[in-house]
Amino acid sequence: MSNLILKKAICVICFKPDPVWLEFLSGFEHYDVYISVDDNSENYSEIYKTEYPSVHIIQLENSDCENKGFTDLNTHEFAKKVTAWEKGLFYFAEINQGYEHIWFFEEDIFFYSEETIKNIDIKYPGSDLLTAPMKSSSGASKNWWWWPKIKIAYQPPYYNAMVCGLRVSKNLLFYIKEYAANHNTLFFLEVLFPTVAIKHHLKCDAPKAMTQIFFRHKWTIYTLSRKNIFHPIKNIEYQKTARQALAKNNLLRSVTFHIVDLFTKLFMNTRQAIKTAVGR
Repeated sequence: MSNLILKKAICVICFKPDPVWLEFLSGFEHYDVYISVDDNSENYSEIYKTEYPSVHIIQLENSDCENKGFTDLNTHEFAKKVTAWEKGLFYFAEINQGYEHIWFFEEDIFFYSEETIKNIDIKYPGSDLLTAPMKSSSGASKNWWWWPKIKIAYQPPYYNAMVCGLRVSKNLLFYIKEYAANHNTLFFLEVLFPTVAIKHHLKCDAPKAMTQIFFRHKWTIYTLSRKNIFHPIKNIEYQKTARQALAKNNLLRSVTFHIVDLFTKLFMNTRQAIKTAVGR
C-alpha cells in the first residue's frame, strides 16, 4: 500500500456499529477505516477486534470533546452537545492527525465500493472540502429556517451543504480545531464545514458523484449506481442487498439510472434557480 493512499481514512458516524458496515469496511484495502460510535454502554473495540481487526472503533467520553470545545454540531436537532460526529471530528483533529484527507459518512449514506471513493479522490486530489453542492446565506438559502438558530463567530455570508457524506482535509481540521479552542464550541455541521473552509480560503468542490446526497429521497436498485454516493438509505440491510444487485451488470438498471439522474438534475437546477431568485 502506497504512502499516498495511506494518508486517507474513512470514518462512519453511528450510534453503535452495524454488522453490515463492519463487514463492508473490513474488505477495504486502500484506506484506513474507522467507525465513530456514540454509545458507550459496551466496549465495541473488544467485541469486534477479532472478527474485524482492520476496522478501528472510535469510542470516547463526552467530556473529552466538551473540554476541547468539540460540541453542538447537532444540538438543534438532537438536543445533545456531543454525538458520534463530535467524537469522530475530535479524534482526527486532536488525537490522530496523520491523514491528509478523511471521509466522513453517516450510516445511512450508500456507496457501492471502495472504488467509488478512490475514483473521486483521484479526480480531486487537492481539495480541502468535498460535499454536495453548497448554498449561501446571501443567496439560495437566504430564507433557510436554521439561520436564526445558529450562532457563528464569523461575519456573514455563511454557507451550508448536505454533509451526510463529505471529505475534509488536514488543513480544514486545523481551522475547525482552532475555532473550537477560541470559542469553546462549534456550530451546526451543515454550516460548519463549508463556512470554515470558505472563510479561510480553502479549496472546496462539489463532485458530480455527490449530487445525489439529499435530505429526503426514496432510492431503489434502479436509481442507484456504482459511481455515485447516495443519501439516504436508512435500511442498512437494504444497502447490502443493493450492493449485491449492483455487482451484476444490468442494462435496464443502468438506463433507468441515467434517465432518473437527468431528470433529478433538471429538477435540482430549477429549484436552485427559483431559490436564488427569491433570495435576491
